[in-house]
Amino acid sequence: MLRRFLKTKYFYRINTITIGSVLLLILVGSVVRVSGSGMGCPDWPKCFGQYIPPTSVSELPHDYQDVYRSKRLEKNDRLAAYFLKFGYEDLAVKITSDPAVLVEQEFNVTKTWIEYINRLLGVVIGFLVLSNMVLSFALTGKSVMIPIAGIAVFVLTGFQGWVGSLVVSTNLLHGFITFHMLLAVLIVAILIWMNVSSRGLDRVNDKTLFFVLLFTTILYIPQLIFGTEVRGVVDGLLLSTPGRSDWVNELGSIFYIHRSYSWLILIGCFFIWYRARKVQLSDYRVYSKLLVGMVVLIMLFGVGMARFGFPAWLQPLHLLFAVSIFSILIYLNLRTNLKI
Repeated sequence: MLRRFLKTKYFYRINTITIGSVLLLILVGSVVRVSGSGMGCPDWPKCFGQYIPPTSVSELPHDYQDVYRSKRLEKNDRLAAYFLKFGYEDLAVKITSDPAVLVEQEFNVTKTWIEYINRLLGVVIGFLVLSNMVLSFALTGKSVMIPIAGIAVFVLTGFQGWVGSLVVSTNLLHGFITFHMLLAVLIVAILIWMNVSSRGLDRVNDKTLFFVLLFTTILYIPQLIFGTEVRGVVDGLLLSTPGRSDWVNELGSIFYIHRSYSWLILIGCFFIWYRARKVQLSDYRVYSKLLVGMVVLIMLFGVGMARFGFPAWLQPLHLLFAVSIFSILIYLNLRTNLKI
């Protein structure tokens, strides 16, 4: 019975669904940030101490802000003590003393339920990741690294949940949000590696293409980090500066670095497409063409945000495309061999 269940075809399906679901969660997480709903639930894993969050402030005690602030600060004190043991004194001080950490938001039913839906999706993905790990053992005969990667994704997803609790506990402290997002990108990369490795897909033997892909992918990682830094500034402006039209003047040098750096990525992706035009694998050519199109679109999204006051609907799309571009780069890297 177990042998019938552990079939390769089921793994492919679950793995593909899991990749798509993680990308969807990244999109939903961006909606949470753009809408200012990150602290819609002030505790974790419950929401206002309940498995089903309240729909009215009347369901909460009159001093609920003080109650949940004190709980968060107690948790932060314990967290800071751990960081002090490992020598991260500045981070420990920031966790316990940053004024932004001490602020407790008022109850807002819309923001609460946006954050709650985000958490529910995270639970669903947890079960998908578990299924991905269990089914990966059907591929032990092909490569023992595939189930090991499945275990790694499962462990990282659990760790990601814990990091999510820190994001809430520290009132969306920017460094934890950046780490939270980059960890999600790492999980996607490992899932894609499992997919490509398990299917035994044909590979392209092209030394030049191999190095251009590798170089562009390495270049793209700082671009993701620059983007998260810009998002951190935007998050602060969301709370302090209501008028979105003036935000571009407040973003600082990191915004201009992020904007200019995108041209390097476009050049790299254009060269990948140009080199891949004569590749025999049709899906490889399609993905290389899609890569260039998505980079052009994400640059237009960036222009649109800067010119039109960072419309809330455009920011999640910008992030989704950013992670999707990275995913395609990883996929094409895995489909390319270094021919000596």
